Amino acid sequence: MGILVIGSNTNITQPSFTIKHTINDSVDISVFCLGENGKVHNDDGMVFYGAPKSPCGTINIQSKAILVDLENVPSNIEKFSITATVDNDTFASQSNISFTGPDFECQFDTDGRSESALILLEIYKRNNSWKVKFVGQGFNGGLKPLAEHYGVDIADEPVVKPSSPKPAPVTTPAPTVNLSKISLTKSSPKVDLIKKAGSLGLIKVNLNWEKGKSSFFSSGIDLDLGAFIELKNGDKSIVQALGNRFEYSPYIKLLADDRTGDSSNGEWIHIDGNNINNVKRIIIFTFIYSGSPNWDKANAVVTLHVPDMPPIETQLNETSSNTGFCAIAELTVKNNTVAVERLNRFFKGHADCDKAYGWGFKWSAGSK
Repeated sequence: MGILVIGSNTNITQPSFTIKHTINDSVDISVFCLGENGKVHNDDGMVFYGAPKSPCGTINIQSKAILVDLENVPSNIEKFSITATVDNDTFASQSNISFTGPDFECQFDTDGRSESALILLEIYKRNNSWKVKFVGQGFNGGLKPLAEHYGVDIADEPVVKPSSPKPAPVTTPAPTVNLSKISLTKSSPKVDLIKKAGSLGLIKVNLNWEKGKSSFFSSGIDLDLGAFIELKNGDKSIVQALGNRFEYSPYIKLLADDRTGDSSNGEWIHIDGNNINNVKRIIIFTFIYSGSPNWDKANAVVTLHVPDMPPIETQLNETSSNTGFCAIAELTVKNNTVAVERLNRFFKGHADCDKAYGWGFKWSAGSK
């Protein structure tokens, strides 16, 4: 194993490997998948907290580790740049950073570093072989200017109109990434919450949907939000409007039941993130209480609001006929880390979902 200093490189001997690091959990790690021009090709080229796994499967950002699989790298990608950024601070406030891979070790000294962004490592292809380089370069600005440096256009920024009447040159638009929202999708179904269990504050879960039109032959769609909760000691419970089970104190509470979907606020579940240490898992679900079981027409969206994090959103946009129940997302607590994973699995009802996830309840018809 080679000891790398800034500017040095070494060969990579294993196509699949893990890079372990000591970066603080409050620091954002991003990996940019670059072409030969040093820019990303599309918005999938930025791997970060909102999309921690690249669609090609090469990069997977996890807590304290980056998983790399070079077996099936797309032909248009020549380099992977591993970066780190801090919000409203500099790296001088952080501890020294070390990286360890099967072929190398390196350490970055943060003492006196006035930058809030760093380009740390590069994995690149040279003469049909892969190498790793310890860059250790500071970068002025945070994640936004760093992303733009690699050809990513960050969304939701005001557009500045040119003062000159000259027409703007025609250019190919840069890939756009929205850093203000984390979307859980099939290709990126999971995200770790940046704070540890016991210090998360109030986690708010919102369900919103479109009711649809009522007629003589059909009624609008009424969705209900609910949750299954299991503690580490084995205790289990269900929170939902059906059966008037609105609270499992002190962990979780359903605030109200929106019978129409007309409310702009939708339905809300509150989870006490400061009391979540005793929780093993929480599965958020929804079901069609009345109306046609047509998820396409409901356009349902579930959003998790966690303090100091962008909203975490998943859409129930898969087509599923004759299934009125959907397991949306699962929160798990392991080694003091809380992870949120998109499920979006459809079932005929509570009992079928119970069998799939091992809840262990007996079910009978209920009303509200």
